[in-house]
Amino acid sequence: MNFHYVVKELYYQRRRTIISVAGLSIGIALFIILNALSLAYREAARAPLKEIGADITVQRAGNVPEELTGAVFPCSAITISREEVSKIEKIPGITGIGQAVLVWVFDLNRAWIVLGIERDNPIGPAILRNFVTEGRFLENGKQEALVEIGYARQFGIKLGDIVSVAGRLFPIVGLVDASRAPKIAVANLYLPLKDAQAIAVSSKPLQSVSPFAPGDVNLLFIKADQQQIISAAAAMKSILGEKAVIATPESFLKLLGSLFALSDKFTLAASLIAMLIAILIAFKTMAGNVSERAKEIGVMKAVGWTQQNVTMQFLMESVLQCFAAGLLGILIAIIVAFGLSFMTVNIPIPWEMSPTPHFLPGGGVQLYKTLRLPVHIPATLAFFALLLSVFVGGFTGALLGRHISKIKPSEVSRHE
Repeated sequence: MNFHYVVKELYYQRRRTIISVAGLSIGIALFIILNALSLAYREAARAPLKEIGADITVQRAGNVPEELTGAVFPCSAITISREEVSKIEKIPGITGIGQAVLVWVFDLNRAWIVLGIERDNPIGPAILRNFVTEGRFLENGKQEALVEIGYARQFGIKLGDIVSVAGRLFPIVGLVDASRAPKIAVANLYLPLKDAQAIAVSSKPLQSVSPFAPGDVNLLFIKADQQQIISAAAAMKSILGEKAVIATPESFLKLLGSLFALSDKFTLAASLIAMLIAILIAFKTMAGNVSERAKEIGVMKAVGWTQQNVTMQFLMESVLQCFAAGLLGILIAIIVAFGLSFMTVNIPIPWEMSPTPHFLPGGGVQLYKTLRLPVHIPATLAFFALLLSVFVGGFTGALLGRHISKIKPSEVSRHE
């Protein structure tokens, strides 16, 4: 094989080379972009859970409260016992658990959505410490509260005020900007977990619908091994029963709808089609090249080039063209991915994950997590696409061996 001859041939036939490389690069770029979009939507689907420090959220649906007086559980989040939490902790792949208690409190003059949180657990609503705009976050061992800033303005609540919730008094030590906070398990009053549990334990209306013991909760935020999320979710379902509501990145991906959620099967099929087009373009181009250079091939054989020598020469030309097409395809994909990264996607948050009584302001409004589509080209995907393009070149060049073997020097000379 004469590498210098390969380069000269590609250069002197540069129009044909450019057309071939450009056509192949489109197939490579399409392959990369489809897979990058699939990865981007999967990453976007993880955002609602990721921003609260979890991979899975768990709650259990139950009966509608018999009467809306005092403290009650939303029908989408009833009791999860301490024993059930202990079983969940032992599931393979679970690396951490955050716990919370969400209750609706209907006092005589005001309705509260109360969320009891673990102050020092990085998994779960304790991330609210980053969204305290006035005052401070909760301190250990103190009976105090945070209030959502919009709710505080609506009812004239200020720092230092003392509010009554289910007959208990809480000083307001901080205001939270819920517009910037995670959209899962939102509330307008945030208490230490033990205080929210105490409110639930002492509520007769709540106990009549969903028995609740000290130490029980009704929301779990779970950190898990990414490879074991599906199996862990299935195990939790078996522990909590059919009424368990388990949210995972896959469930959020389904909420995006068929227009946006690029399934693995669709991405694989579309990628295979893109690569098939690339192979057909490469084969058509190189087959035409062989036909045009029949005389040249005949001369090569006449002066002593073996069948293997000629085949390797054309194989190298094919591989170099496809390698160049791979590089150009990666560049095109990077440019397109940059443009797509300015798109936004709205991920709907199910009402069950942030339940608000429908008769309260905003109770029937659909919540969304809005973010820019995180489209990027992973280095591994770019490298795989480059290897794939080289494989296409080698495969195409190998297929041409039969065409080259049919060219006889004597026949070429006779027809010329």
